[in-house]
Amino acid sequence: MFGKMMVPQRTSQGISVLPLESLSFEQRTIYIDGEINDEMAAEFVKQIIMLNRMDAHKTIKVLIMSAGGSVIHGLAMYDAICTSTAPIDTYCIGTAYSMAAILFVAGRKRFLLEHSKIMLHEPLIENGYMGSASSIKSMSDSLQDTKKQLSTILCKHTGKDLEEMNQAINYDHYFSAAEAVDFGLADEIIGLDRVI
Repeated sequence: MFGKMMVPQRTSQGISVLPLESLSFEQRTIYIDGEINDEMAAEFVKQIIMLNRMDAHKTIKVLIMSAGGSVIHGLAMYDAICTSTAPIDTYCIGTAYSMAAILFVAGRKRFLLEHSKIMLHEPLIENGYMGSASSIKSMSDSLQDTKKQLSTILCKHTGKDLEEMNQAINYDHYFSAAEAVDFGLADEIIGLDRVI
């Protein structure tokens, strides 16, 4: 995971060892790595708020390497990206699957490395859901609503129509970097030098 590394930093008192994420935050870079869940969403939204308070006009970089996770918590992160006063550019560093792909496409500018992959699919039932016929129907209706919501978001950011998007997410659809650009999910393939 990106943010667990400790980095030596020269200070007036000598050398201190700081978490990588602290140094990255100072450079307006935030990481989405690992599973998207309540803890990640809360931390991400706090970081976006703080960076906006520090400078509401300077660009924020969001580096993504995630297989996705919770739709509900991911949508809180999506809202933070879309309503941030400071512009947010997204970078796919390897993988942006499922909910992470939704976050990736929300960037003002969307970059990926040459061998990165984006994956879209329909929302899934988590944890082997069981229940009465009425409960299962209610869950099915909710999943259809979520599918429509996510498809609408993807259409907004790609320029595709709803029918084309629904066909693209009917199965686990993996896009190479070039395919992601062609489909409107990303803007440009870059090298690591541009991320740095």
